[in-house]
Amino acid sequence: MIDQCFACKNFKELTVEHIIPQALGGRIKARLYCKNCNDTFGHELDDTLSINYGKIGTLLNIKRERGDPQPFDVIETSTQIPLVFIGNSLSRKKPTVILNKSKDGKNLEFADVTARTQKELEKIKATLKERYEMSDSAEQKTFREDRPGPIDANFQITIDDISIRRAISKIAYSFLCTKISKDQILSSSFNGIRNYIKDGTGSDLASANYVHTNFMTDYSRPLHKIHIALNRGKFMVVGFVMLFGIYRFSVLLSDTLVSHLDWPDLDYTFDPVRSRDVYGNDRFRVSALTKDNMLRPKQSKKFVFDELNIGFKMLENYVEKFKFVRSE
Repeated sequence: MIDQCFACKNFKELTVEHIIPQALGGRIKARLYCKNCNDTFGHELDDTLSINYGKIGTLLNIKRERGDPQPFDVIETSTQIPLVFIGNSLSRKKPTVILNKSKDGKNLEFADVTARTQKELEKIKATLKERYEMSDSAEQKTFREDRPGPIDANFQITIDDISIRRAISKIAYSFLCTKISKDQILSSSFNGIRNYIKDGTGSDLASANYVHTNFMTDYSRPLHKIHIALNRGKFMVVGFVMLFGIYRFSVLLSDTLVSHLDWPDLDYTFDPVRSRDVYGNDRFRVSALTKDNMLRPKQSKKFVFDELNIGFKMLENYVEKFKFVRSE
């Protein structure tokens, strides 16, 4: 169906957009963007969220509409061995093969193999026997590794950067596109946020915000939440996005919107673990915030880490055999 793209504003066939990426367990969809814009956003923005925050989805074994939770790399703290978290288990990222060959390279004098499965172990042993001569006195050590735990491992997540802030802004903007009239959302009042999402141009219009967003979380469930509010007196439309009950952001969607009507706050809350919507107080209205509150919140690094740590500790109630130690 030919219609006006909510990003580039050209008239093209629109494609289905997951407002929260489906890799994070997102379910709400709408035809908002042309294929070119949607593909660009997918590669530049959605992939950034999936690579980083998708690790939480894998820990929680979130059901996706397409595909399986993506495995991710961790490092065992004591050995520095690269491991892969798949589903609810850890395994080596790859087998370890240590060989001691003769000077001519034809004979194998020593082989130390650590494999992830019995099948892999047998395959490696068969390959070595085909490739090398092995004397009866050659020392062999083969091992199929089991990792029942507990294992102290660490992994990296980028909490906040320009690509993540643009991706978060797209979530808030996309949700708003489904809630107000097309004339309003495609007006010049939202050109700034559109350009920021598309190109990252202009002023930064989003911020990781933990000091003004306590209303978004109950600190007990790994929820996704989008909240939009209109401040008619300041001509501002502000958005708040939370993912997995941990990562919280504020977005300045517009500061030039003239609206003759007031809106109720717009809210969407979703439980990705149970795959169901969560309903709250329809009359709730967030306190009016200034631009500085939205884009330059006064929050110490310690405060942010404390809030993140609370979120990660919450995961212990949802992920079997997972115990959060600390974030750094």
